[in-house]
This record gives sequence, structure tokens and C-alpha cells, in this order.
Amino acid sequence: MSHSQNITVFLPICSAEQLPLQNELSSVLQSAGMTIETADESTLNNSGLKLIGQQLALSNCSVHILFSHYLPLVEGDAAMSIAKFQFYEAKKYLALNPDFKMFIWLPPSVNQSNIDAKQNDFINEVKNNISKNMVFSNESSTIQLVDDIRSMMEVKETVQFNLNATDVFLISNQLDESEASEIMDMLSDIVKIETLNIIQDGDIDYSELCKQQIPQSKLAVVYYKNSSDWAIPFAQQVWKKIGGASSSIPILLIGDEDPNADFPKKFVAPKVISMIVAGELIPLEIKVQYDKVVE
Repeated sequence: MSHSQNITVFLPICSAEQLPLQNELSSVLQSAGMTIETADESTLNNSGLKLIGQQLALSNCSVHILFSHYLPLVEGDAAMSIAKFQFYEAKKYLALNPDFKMFIWLPPSVNQSNIDAKQNDFINEVKNNISKNMVFSNESSTIQLVDDIRSMMEVKETVQFNLNATDVFLISNQLDESEASEIMDMLSDIVKIETLNIIQDGDIDYSELCKQQIPQSKLAVVYYKNSSDWAIPFAQQVWKKIGGASSSIPILLIGDEDPNADFPKKFVAPKVISMIVAGELIPLEIKVQYDKVVE
């Protein structure tokens, strides 16, 4: 597991039932290079609970372990467990700090048949209200959970690609390189076209390149002939990257009916045109869809 620098994790106060697993989690987090913010049961009073907000402010994320029992309770409020209180405090902090993340962990080892009624209601409330920057996990391995946390928390530097404003941005897989080149040749005298050939195991972040180039285009085209298994997942990924239904640039996902005549899958979503046509008609269909965009 690679080490993560400058990531601080808030671990809520827990009951004796949770302590062995939380200690294990804390150890793995620290082995991964993360810093821990937590407190002990001496904080279980109304004045001490104010420290939780201070600890959250020092942290980049929180990890909440869900267990079977609702105790211990916040002093002076028998209706709320300390776990629930800290979860709500983290949600309040998240609402004001969009870079913060909450990880909620329900280990498979938890005895599902022995959950307190109130705790069961709390778990269902959590599961049914997962929102942006909240991650729910049933991961059985503490090491894998921490690896997932590390991956989601690490900020990767975005590469800025050299872009050109264009009419059509044609994206294809290396398996279809020659056919894509023919399509480009047929269209290049009619519209301005930029092409991207996806190379398997290439070092380029192709989805990020597409995210940057598509807004510089009037129509994005994902073309496939021999690469249908690649085309649909990639189109879905790119569609999400550029904003999904809120994107102003349409995506044409177009396949050659040879050998895809019986290919059953299509990507149906707002701002996506999905079709399979005869190979010789593909340049014409791209031009038709482009004309619809610019008319």
C-alpha cells in the first residue's frame, strides 16, 4: 500500500464493542501514512462534545463504523447515541466544507440479526441518505477499506492537454484505427475534425483528455467497429466526466453493423445519440448529426 501524506482522518469515539476493530483501522490508516484525530470516552459529556467540531476542522475525512448496538448515549440526551451525534456533526461540517469526505463502514462481521431497533433505524437512515462526498462500504478487509480511502482522498494533478477548437471530435479505439482514419478522410473536407486514437495500456488519461477537448467541440463521436466492449463503457465514462445530462455538447455513439448487427447494448442517456449503421453510411450519419447540432 502506498503512503498518503497530509491526510488526516477523524475517527469518532466508539463503544467497547467497536474498539478492537477501530484500533485495527487506526493502525492500518497510520501505516498508510495518514494522521488520526480521535478522542476517548472522557469526551462523553456536553462540554467535551464541543471538541468534536474542533477535531473535524483538523481533518480531511471521517470514518464512521456502524455496529449492532446504539450505546453509548450522549449525556443528557437519551434519544441519541454518540455514534449518531458524531455522524450528524460530520454531516454539518461536510455541508460547509465540500472538500471533506465521510466514509461509512458497515463491516460484514456485524451480526445483522442482533441489531438494536434504534441502531437498525439509524443504519437504514444512513444507507438511504448517502449524498455527495459520502461513501458507504461493506468492505470486509480493513486494508482494502483504507486503500479505497487513500485512493479517494489523494488529489491528483490534472494534466492540461493541448486542445484545438473543432467541429467534430472523433474518438476511436486502436482496434479500429484504419476504419477511423477513413472516416476522418471523408469528413475532413466538409467539417473541421480532431481525432483521438485510444491505445490500450497507454499512459495518457484519455477520459481527462476528452473532458477537456469535448467542450472545445460541437459534436463528440465515439466510433467502434471491432471494439464494442470498449466503446459503451468509455462513452458512459466520458458522458459523466463532461457533466452528463447538463453537458451542452452531445455525444454520438456510433457502431458499424458489421460485426455488430446483433449487438444488443446501447447507451441511452440525455445528450447521447446511440446507433448502429452500415459502415459506408457512418461518415454521412456523423455529418447529419453535426448539422442537427449547428442548425
